[in-house]
Amino acid sequence: MFEGLKVLYLEDEPLVAMDTGAHLQTLGFETLEVAYKLAAAQELADRARFDLAILDINVDRGQTSIALGSALKNAGTAVIFASGNGTMANDLCRDGFEFLDKPFSLHALTAKLKQVVQDQRISAV
Repeated sequence: MFEGLKVLYLEDEPLVAMDTGAHLQTLGFETLEVAYKLAAAQELADRARFDLAILDINVDRGQTSIALGSALKNAGTAVIFASGNGTMANDLCRDGFEFLDKPFSLHALTAKLKQVVQDQRISAV
């Protein structure tokens, strides 16, 4: 289901990023880029096109990834925001983003990815 797709994953907690990144690798994405800092994620987004992005909202001590998510969405990337702050979920979903409440299980992440790929009819080009 995920073969040929390119995903960007931003998570500023290294242990969470390593665990989740390892799980994402098992799903068969063509490309998986993991960033621990907002600036690094922005650089990756500037250099390549992604089919999916999973972005931790609150990163780098007070910064948010919402502007990056908006830019990615405008470029055609399906964006899943992840946060423990569920109050943002309704606004983000109303704006066309997906939301995953943190902490999430790897099963919940996989289910959300499958749902997004099916709902948005994402396929490898």
